[in-house]
Amino acid sequence: MLEVRDIHTYYGDSYVLQGISLTVDKGQAVGILGRNGMGKTTLIRSIIGFTPPRQGHVIFKGKDITGWPSYHAVGLGMGLVPQGRRVFPSLTVVENLTVARRTGGSWTVDHVMNLFPRLRERAEHRAGKVSGGEQQMLAIARALMTNPDLLLLDEPTEGLAPLLVREMGRVIADLKRRGLSILLVEQNLPLALSVVDHVHILSRGRIVHSCAPQALRENEEIKARYLGL
Repeated sequence: MLEVRDIHTYYGDSYVLQGISLTVDKGQAVGILGRNGMGKTTLIRSIIGFTPPRQGHVIFKGKDITGWPSYHAVGLGMGLVPQGRRVFPSLTVVENLTVARRTGGSWTVDHVMNLFPRLRERAEHRAGKVSGGEQQMLAIARALMTNPDLLLLDEPTEGLAPLLVREMGRVIADLKRRGLSILLVEQNLPLALSVVDHVHILSRGRIVHSCAPQALRENEEIKARYLGL
């Protein structure tokens, strides 16, 4: 589904990603962990095309999309839930959904509202007036409206109360069961390890450790060194 080959990404002269390689197979969920400032969001931005890598390649569904505009990546089947939600605050919940709608898939307004019943209750509320948790639900639902084959999730539980964190975990696990490929950037270690099939840890722009979730649960040295746990 997705192959990232040795990408190097800069912000001006700042060398952020220093040779990242990873894959996400069809129906697989892969987690990206690491402390703040280690390059996790830059990795998402490099894949979707917001900050194209200067070296290396991003291969999606067999096509080299390195440097493509983000809307072309979305058109090919890549969905993004950005860090910070970034809903359209002046539009209603249902307008946020319909503006992102892409035909040809199974996700409809009714379908995503079945996944997030609270959005149905808030359908005519302006997105800027609903709670932070509801905005996060809306951000995920909006990405699903593009009918993606691969979903990029950047810190979906950031700032959420524990009850909503558990709800996000349920939703991500449900999407995975439906066969959606997922690349998850997440600070909440228990949630990430409960839903992913494989995990990579980033430190200073490099992948410094890769393993199965259970192996990371049991590796106190790696958690202490790279995650501060």
